[in-house]
Amino acid sequence: MKDSKSQDAILTVVLLIGVYEGVMPFVAKLFGWHPVLALPLLLPDPTWWIVSSSVIVVALTLLMGMDADRKRHQPEA
Repeated sequence: MKDSKSQDAILTVVLLIGVYEGVMPFVAKLFGWHPVLALPLLLPDPTWWIVSSSVIVVALTLLMGMDADRKRHQPEA
């Protein structure tokens, strides 16, 4: 992808999914919240945190890889 705006949009989507589906369930359980779209919270108790942790790891991996790719193709960014 050569367009920096589309790269930024994809990075933003990955970040939002990582936060809302990965971090939000942990915070929601800690404070007793019930967010509507935090899908891992719909899973039984031992599996929701495994799914949330996996989402965090995948999102961080994608963000780091996409950022490194962007810096390689656009050194001024």
